[in-house]
Order: sequence, then structure tokens, then C-alpha cells
Amino acid sequence: MPEPSEVTGLILAGGASRRFGRDKALVELGGLPFVAIVHAALAPHVGTMLLATGSAPRDYPVPAEVVLDAAPDAGPLAGLVAGLEAAETPWVLSAAVDLPYLTPAALRPLVTAEAGRADALVAVDARGRRQPTLALWRVATAAPVARACLTERRLALRDVLARLAVREVAVEGGALHNVNAPGDLG
Repeated sequence: MPEPSEVTGLILAGGASRRFGRDKALVELGGLPFVAIVHAALAPHVGTMLLATGSAPRDYPVPAEVVLDAAPDAGPLAGLVAGLEAAETPWVLSAAVDLPYLTPAALRPLVTAEAGRADALVAVDARGRRQPTLALWRVATAAPVARACLTERRLALRDVLARLAVREVAVEGGALHNVNAPGDLG
């Protein structure tokens, strides 16, 4: 289990938000924008924070260095590649901005799990379904694999995970509820 100083937080906020109709990072839940909620969940577990975005940097209300997605229209993989390549730590803890039910406590199993030889620790729900945007990535091995997948246009994060030694870690299910449209908030 890495120390927070060995981990860079990465908020994946590069999506087009087509189904939502506006930038999901700025949608509010309980008076806070999603990006602030996800930032607050990651912050206790990381030493530095990056925010990957698909367009020109916006004025997001969180203290994070903005990195541009590594390629246009390449989904979360483009943000992951940008974050892995910008990180100056051995680990990156990624979370999509559309996980507004994420909390520091919900992340504890993921960040305290013994990594062993795993290249990635990925969150799974009670049914064993992976949430690949919520993962702890070993930069040395994950960065070149993620870049190769991007180059090959194999854009699903499951393609990256298929090439790595992965450990699945159960995370409280409600925290993994992603919000893709306004109706998902209910």
C-alpha cells in the first residue's frame, strides 16, 4: 500500500457530457460541483492532484494541475494517459468526475489494499463489476500500456487492464454509481 506522498490523484473530467447537456464537472449535488466532491474524496489519499480535461482548461473550483487529454475523442483513456505521463509519483489514483457519491471512506479499501505485484488495483462493486475509471495504477507499467492502447485506438479501459496484472478490490457499491444524465441523480 503506497503512502499518499507516492500517489497522484487524477480526476478524469474530459468527457463531452452529451447526455447531460453540460459539463458534468460543474453539475452540483448537495450544493457542491461534482469535481469538488471527487477532489475531496481523493485528497486524503494523495500527495498531488491532476485534473484531465478534453478541452482548453476551465476555471474548475479545485486546487489541481490541469492536463489536457492525450488525444481528442478518446474517452477516459486519453485522460488516463495524460495523467500517467504527467505524474511524478509511482502511483496514480484515478476517478471519473461522474462519481459524485465517492467519499474518502469508500476509497479506503482501494488505497489500503496490498498491491503486491499488481500493476493496477481496480474497484469492483458487490456483484464483481469493475469500475475501471476508479483504480490505483502503477505508473511504471501502466503508462506504456495505456499509451500503446491509445496508439492502437483500443480505447476501452478494460483493454488496458487486460494487458496488466490486476487486483480487484471491493468498494462500497453506492460510491460507484456514476451519473451520465440528469435522471441518474435520483
